Order: sequence, then C-alpha cells, then structure tokens
Amino acid sequence: MRRLLPAVACALTALAAPSLAAATVSGKISFVTKRGQNPVANETLVWLEPAGKTVRKPPQTFQMMTRGKTLVPHVLAIPVGSTVEFPNDDPISHNLFSLSSNNTFDLGLYRRGAGKSHKFDTPGVVNVYCNVHPNMSAVIHVMATPYYTLADAAGNYALADIPPGKYRLVAWNEQGGTTNSDLDVSAAGAVSGALALTLDSRNYRITQHMDKNGKPYQAPKEY
Repeated sequence: MRRLLPAVACALTALAAPSLAAATVSGKISFVTKRGQNPVANETLVWLEPAGKTVRKPPQTFQMMTRGKTLVPHVLAIPVGSTVEFPNDDPISHNLFSLSSNNTFDLGLYRRGAGKSHKFDTPGVVNVYCNVHPNMSAVIHVMATPYYTLADAAGNYALADIPPGKYRLVAWNEQGGTTNSDLDVSAAGAVSGALALTLDSRNYRITQHMDKNGKPYQAPKEY
C-alpha cells in the first residue's frame, strides 16, 4: 500500500496541473495603394516568428511549374531543406536561376518535361527568374518557422495549433513589402496583439532585373 502512495500522488499532481492550450491566430491583411496598383491578396505570406527556439517542419518536395511563360505558383513557401522541382510545360525552353544571397542556383537551359530541381538549405527570400524570358519571375520563401500560411483572396489568414509563447507576426507581399506586430499567446490559448495588418504598396516600383550574369537582357530568343 505504501508503494502505491507516491504513484497516486504523482497522478493527482498531473491532474491538478493546468494544461497548455494551443491557439488559432487569425486576422486580415489590407493594403494602402495608389491608382493603378492591384496587389494580389492571396499571394500574401503570413508567418509567426517565435521568441525562443522552435521545431522546424520536416523538408518536403514541392513543384513550381513553368506554363505559358509563367511560373506557377508565383509565391511558394517551403520548409528549410526542402527541394523544389521545376517542370517545364511549355513547348519552348527555359533557364531558371536565382542570384539571391545564400540561395543562388542556375538550372541551365532545358526543354519541356520533368525539368530540374534544387534543394534550399538556407532560410530567406529567393527571387526566381528565367534567363531567356525577362518577364518571368516568382518568389520562394524558405521558412525557418513552422507557422506560416498564405492569405485568401479577401486577405484573411489563419494559423492553427500555435502553442503558448511570444511571437512576431509578419506579413509579406511582393508589392507591399513587409509589416509586423508582436503577439502573445497565453497558457489558456488567448491571443493578444494586433492581428489586422496593413501593407503599404505606394512605393512599389517595377524594375528590370539583370540576367544570370548580372547584365541587361539581350533581345528575346525562342528555343
């Protein structure tokens, strides 16, 4: 009987201890624009940066398709260490590349088919271009945090199963840049902080990037 007492005491202590509740962090992204601008709301990436260490999502394999001289999706978020396949669905050749810091790559010229792939080991923003067609572009976000999502067409977002702690909420859009706010998720799952974020697109300018050699594009060619 005496041997059972410590086990019973531990069980009662465990039952008495408050359980931590995960939260859903949700809100809305809006834009300040000027005439002629039309930011794509569902290409807005929203994520949480924990104040402390966090477990990363396991690497996966994703696709970014070349179709109609367009990269689909235009914005892709992936966990660190993931691989992106770049199949070509066009009857012409493409040469996808990036000069983004710590995530440079050059897939070379390739025709229709399965295409090529690249593994992304460093967190950050990767601007993807085609060395043949200067109007082609896309953005890959290599994420160190497991808490991220894309907003919907109305700018609404929701991040589920967020454990208690302090976070920085960040929103990014290609035209609106970034904005952020500090959040706190309590042990009871209550969320405090600004959840409605506004991105200012008025200073956005379309600029022509250089080719993979850092030089202006020559007259377009078809392959």
